[in-house]
Amino acid sequence: MGKFLTVLKFELGNYFKKKSFILSTVIISLVMVVGLSLPNFIDMSSILPVGDSNKTKVEDVKDEEKINLAIYDEKNIISDKSILNVYFENSNWKIVKNQKELNKLVQNKKVEAAFNVKSLTQYDYIVENTSISDTNNQIFNELLKKIYVNIKVSSEGIDANKVDAIYNTQVVSNVEILGKDSANNFGYGYILIFVIYIMIAMYGQLIATSITTEKSNRAIEVLVTSTNTNNLIFGKVIAGAIASIVQVGVIMSSALISYKLNSEVWNGLLDNIFKIPSELLITFAVFGILGYLFYSFMFAALGALVSKTEDLGTSLGPVLMIFIVVFMVSMIGLRNGDSTLMKVCSYIPFASPMTMIARVSGGYVTSMEFILSALILVLSNLVAGVCVSKIYRMATLMYGNPIKLKNALKWLKG
Repeated sequence: MGKFLTVLKFELGNYFKKKSFILSTVIISLVMVVGLSLPNFIDMSSILPVGDSNKTKVEDVKDEEKINLAIYDEKNIISDKSILNVYFENSNWKIVKNQKELNKLVQNKKVEAAFNVKSLTQYDYIVENTSISDTNNQIFNELLKKIYVNIKVSSEGIDANKVDAIYNTQVVSNVEILGKDSANNFGYGYILIFVIYIMIAMYGQLIATSITTEKSNRAIEVLVTSTNTNNLIFGKVIAGAIASIVQVGVIMSSALISYKLNSEVWNGLLDNIFKIPSELLITFAVFGILGYLFYSFMFAALGALVSKTEDLGTSLGPVLMIFIVVFMVSMIGLRNGDSTLMKVCSYIPFASPMTMIARVSGGYVTSMEFILSALILVLSNLVAGVCVSKIYRMATLMYGNPIKLKNALKWLKG
């Protein structure tokens, strides 16, 4: 136990003394703090929800913020032009006398867009360049449709205002969720799965690189003769887990504290993001850590099979491919966590760390399924740790060409 703690302490020291580890943690944390403090320094009223402190009156909008539009209405189809400002908020309208003048305003960029009204059911929309966010056309359609309906209804002797009141009747619905709110949990699940993906991909490869480097400079020969390989492997993997938890914890804590201090200026816009349900947090803690340990053992074994860091990419290829496929399956499974594929994957150690989060976010997991999947993953970690330590010892003195994984598995069987 003493030697294991020595290895653990040494490996943790390596992580916490690395400039890259410290800088990445500090930089990402600062980005979180600065980003969540932006509303204190920059006007973000255009994206923030309207609240008592961020109400913007129409009369306070500056002329330069208004959009310029033009209209040519030869037959005076729209008799009351003031309705244009009702449908197009913060707009300045120019009424022209002919089509040529209309086109010239658009070409000279005096107006953003122009309309040539030919009838209540037909008009020309004139614009220099179209964009995905251009909604002027749709708004003008609604305007003409409204006028057309009012005229037709009035011609039948019906009060148009009463018809409007009927069509604009609001239906009030109260949503009562007895189980899980899958709509909100979808976003939480997406974020947590992505965090696990980053943790495993980044720290797993660091562990593999560390072992390969020790083997290439012969330091591994001293290590395996000084202590049991179980101490070395478990010490390296658990140290990586602690380092990753510390880094992610610091980053997430900086984000949570910053948002709490600036929640008023955000008007609750990000409340849902920082209110992750407790069952998802527990699932993330249990399966995230166990999944990280399991993949780290895999990366450690593959790192021991090569003698040069340049061969590491080829050695890690199979596990990385499995890892990416599991990530994609989990992302797709967020929408259908009760499918047969997701149920099966939630008991496979390679897949359960991410697929269980996807299933829990949708409310498809029972307590017994959660416990059974976690136990399978715990046992898999113990078996993987023992097997990897044996591969680590056998591969210690084998240099030269990379050792194939199937040969390493044959050694274990022997």
